Amino acid sequence: MTHSLSHKTAALLALALLGGTLTACATTSGNPAPVKPMAVLPTEQFALTAQTMNRPINLRINPNGLSDNQRLALDQVAGHASWISGEPVNVQIVTNGDPNSVAAGRMVGSYLINRDVDTGNMSQVSRQDQPADIITVNLVYYRARTYDCGQHWENMAKTAANAPYDNFGCAVTSNIAAQIADPRDLSQPAPATSTDVGRKSVILGKYRAGDTTGATADAASSGNISDAIK
Repeated sequence: MTHSLSHKTAALLALALLGGTLTACATTSGNPAPVKPMAVLPTEQFALTAQTMNRPINLRINPNGLSDNQRLALDQVAGHASWISGEPVNVQIVTNGDPNSVAAGRMVGSYLINRDVDTGNMSQVSRQDQPADIITVNLVYYRARTYDCGQHWENMAKTAANAPYDNFGCAVTSNIAAQIADPRDLSQPAPATSTDVGRKSVILGKYRAGDTTGATADAASSGNISDAIK
């Protein structure tokens, strides 16, 4: 009886040691499979960003001001960056830190402002590596990035890991990017315009009194097409 129990005890001990060895081998051999991060929103896999393209022109500083060729080049810059064109284009004026270079850069900026380039879309910076006799005018173009969706597909029924699909958010992000009027808003928010405190007080006063807050009808603006100047 004692001999039989010792054999059973030895067998159970061997099985326990074998199970521990197999478990150790299963947990320590190889690297674990990478876990795909959970994407809660579509834009977490496909970011909504703005792409930029820079086109520089170099102007040599003249003691007598802008030459005819330089004015022609700046007119072309204004044609792309003015508020009339409606394109998402910024202008960056780069000069040396020398006072004469900075003053010449401001002269270039004033020339562009007189040709309908918005001051909010234009900036001037000074760099030490910039030649002292050269002004660089950078035209910075912006566009919202779109993606090529559906280039590869995966097993849509493979949901055991509860992970997002590879194409999750691609079409949504690309459609939003195609509808954005000004991609520069993706890089930084547009500056807020100043409020009319007096006008706001008048409107709130009418609202509290129960009066109409809209503008009164203008008889001059209610003309028909037949009244137009021929």
